[in-house]
Amino acid sequence: MSIFLLLRRYASSLFHRFGWAGLVVALGVHLGVAYLGLVFLGEQHLTAPATFIYFYLTTTLTVGYGDLAPQTAVGRIFVAAWVMLGGIALLTAAIGKTTSSVIDAWRKGMKGKGDFTGKAGHTVLIGWEGASSERVIELLLQDETSNDNLIVICDCTLEENPMPGKAAFIRGESLSSTALLLRAGVPGAERVLVRTPSDDLTLATVLAVNQLSPVGHVVAHFNESEIAALASSYAPRLECTSSMAIEMLVRASQDPGSSVVINELLCVGQGATQYLMKLPEAFEATFGELYTRLKEQHNATLIGYRAKDAQQPAINPPSATRVEGGELFYIASTRLKEISHGMV
Repeated sequence: MSIFLLLRRYASSLFHRFGWAGLVVALGVHLGVAYLGLVFLGEQHLTAPATFIYFYLTTTLTVGYGDLAPQTAVGRIFVAAWVMLGGIALLTAAIGKTTSSVIDAWRKGMKGKGDFTGKAGHTVLIGWEGASSERVIELLLQDETSNDNLIVICDCTLEENPMPGKAAFIRGESLSSTALLLRAGVPGAERVLVRTPSDDLTLATVLAVNQLSPVGHVVAHFNESEIAALASSYAPRLECTSSMAIEMLVRASQDPGSSVVINELLCVGQGATQYLMKLPEAFEATFGELYTRLKEQHNATLIGYRAKDAQQPAINPPSATRVEGGELFYIASTRLKEISHGMV
């Protein structure tokens, strides 16, 4: 056993330097010589394809069930000298190299060296602010619409993935770097969230993201409403929001409980939440008809409508307002499925 262990260690260190192509060629040569040797030495009971593969693997992996064995003396010498020793060395190297590749890939992902270029349908979170960013990811995972198979954290200050198992991680020198945004798969992402420690950095990142013409929805958070408006003027397709802390403070003082209501409407997984629904292009109805239908059938409250070419939604429009495609904003305990022309 000690000889086998010594051989394994030696083979692992020797073949670790081999590329996969060289290792595959070496395994192929060894397998072919082993088969031809058994045929030449008259070990016919071991040369049927399925039997030979079974014998080869159980022998080279040192399992040794004992149900198959060479019958001639020279055949036993050949198996011991060539099949056992060579096979142990090569298969050990292959297993070691596979394990090493898996570990290297895991470390690469943890250190933010992965590449999601060309990826589509995922979520990208640009910037990291500790607990608040963790909360963003938790909320994304709670909502069934955002609970996709991949959330990519894109940052320049983190040393490794802060939420392994829940999100992937991409690291670069600058959040506004085109190369970094491409590695995160921003152009094909279904949604992109930008939240950085400073408004200046967020603005630069928004402009860089806008140049990539992403197919998904992009939303960026600013602390100052003036900078958010400036970002919107340069990137009108992107949704730039600003902190509403002052507005909420004033409104709560005038209408007690307003801040609680707003927080409730934005919180996922607790009570009623504000959602958006995209309507089919051919959909036609009035706002009042939809309001009644949603309330009666789903206990959902319709609060706004955005026409196909409109930048801003109309909140609580007149009942006679024509709804032709576009998007609905509503409040409900769960997200509703898309509606057709005839029914919700």
